[in-house]
Amino acid sequence: MKYIFVLLCMLSYSSGYAQNYIDIVHTEYTNTPQNEFEGQSNSSDSSSSGLEKIHVNLTVPIPLKNENTLITGIVYDRINTLFSANSNSIPVSSVILKTGINVTYSEKWSATYMLLPKLASSFEDKITRSDFQLGGLGLAKKKKNDFLSYKFGAYFNGDLFGPFLVPLFGFYYKKDNWELDIIIPSYAKINYNLSSKVTTGINWRATVKSYHLNNSGITTRQNSSYIHHLSNEVGAHLSYEPIKGVIIRVLSGVSLGRSFRVYEKGDKIDFGLSLFRFGDDRKQLNTDFENGQFHRLELCYRVYLD
Repeated sequence: MKYIFVLLCMLSYSSGYAQNYIDIVHTEYTNTPQNEFEGQSNSSDSSSSGLEKIHVNLTVPIPLKNENTLITGIVYDRINTLFSANSNSIPVSSVILKTGINVTYSEKWSATYMLLPKLASSFEDKITRSDFQLGGLGLAKKKKNDFLSYKFGAYFNGDLFGPFLVPLFGFYYKKDNWELDIIIPSYAKINYNLSSKVTTGINWRATVKSYHLNNSGITTRQNSSYIHHLSNEVGAHLSYEPIKGVIIRVLSGVSLGRSFRVYEKGDKIDFGLSLFRFGDDRKQLNTDFENGQFHRLELCYRVYLD
């Protein structure tokens, strides 16, 4: 299966008992070389486009009694690129409000429950119901030992392409210089400490998002389309922590199956279940990107718990 979906920004704070830190602020800037549109190399239209992404994830945990924790925060994303070889650049963005609680049931068990309302649009006109999406997340964690914990749960969102459910399973492992944080089918991070300040590793991230286009220029009517964004990113990173809690990370890799597919609003699937889309007979209105490189700079403020 070509595409794997993600909710990385919603799970970054919740990696299990073995993790001894919380990333309070996580920011990313991603840029790519010119991306060729499939089948457009001999066209008189513009056959390539740059791609810029900005991501900011703010998490505010509020401790309660009995080791429970309220979780609040905001996630902001912005993408700027061409969605068609003969269109203008259309920036799209989203704002997600994170509201939930982490409940500790016992020494071995805890769970996180989140409500995730979102605005996702090109915001070229007044905000309507088409700009709003509502999602939710439940993630349970079981401590196996001091080095290993398991995670499993599910994510649901009312995306513009239709209802979307993702069962989740993963684990967190940390021992000596190794750290592995994996949730299938959304992401995997493998880190190795070269020193107390320098870390290297391999990252994989899968993404699915949808944005309402107020006036895309691709369709003949205003307020009649949306973007279904898909990608798989695989890369290697190098991190440096000059001051405890302040992390600078550079990452380079390739994006596979990357697309920003435009569909008429109302042209939806029946149901999405992780990798599978049922009743998907939609008519795509633009052309996909070819696979290509990406480069990312990340800045993070981390609070250690011990």
